[in-house]
Amino acid sequence: MAPGGGLAATAAEVPALGGNLRQPSASRLVRMNAARPFMEKSNRSRTWIIALLLSSAAAIAGAAELDRAAASLPGTEARFVQSFTPKGFRNSQSESGLVVFGTLPLMRWEYQQPEAKLFVFDGVQSWFYLPEDKQVTVSKLDDARRRELPFLILGDAAERSRAFDLTERQDHGAIVASLQPKAASSMIRDISITISRSDHTIQKVQYADREGNKTLFSFSAFRKHAADAGTFHFVPPPDVQVVQQ
Repeated sequence: MAPGGGLAATAAEVPALGGNLRQPSASRLVRMNAARPFMEKSNRSRTWIIALLLSSAAAIAGAAELDRAAASLPGTEARFVQSFTPKGFRNSQSESGLVVFGTLPLMRWEYQQPEAKLFVFDGVQSWFYLPEDKQVTVSKLDDARRRELPFLILGDAAERSRAFDLTERQDHGAIVASLQPKAASSMIRDISITISRSDHTIQKVQYADREGNKTLFSFSAFRKHAADAGTFHFVPPPDVQVVQQ
């Protein structure tokens, strides 16, 4: 998805494309973008998503609000809409579905519209399943990968404070935390996290990457969800190709 010459493929797509990466259509861009929040890019791609991250020690109030937001996630589910605006495009492409949060990094993201996809995280590895392609990509979640992926390190205040500077402001009934990376080489820019003051739930996460692509996650209808261990594990169907990362 990230431009580099042409547009690079996600790690899940590299085995199919081999050495010849073709320019995707706008609709293909959306599908490729959905893998970005959860998977490391191949060597031909550039990692551009980092995390929902926080601040310097001086921003104590904002940091505490992010920590409360992280603490409110386990044992919940929510509806989400992911909107992606590629550089050079005026209109956003949107996908939607349901996310279930365990104790981070336990998560299950079920994309339902317009195409079915599934991301599952058990804390040790992740599964990215495309039913239409009959393919699942399995990736190990080592420390380096965790630092680059959103939501996985939301609860890691020490790591977040090393990576970002934060400013925060009140906006009616919400706290808006704005994050900028400390490293000039970072692929992410202009991270904004909107948090409800009343119940500390995350309402929106938006950011831009260095190439100018923009992403917005909007969350709604949070409710309690008593997930069992199977929620955060995936067993591939017998007719599915398994790609190990």
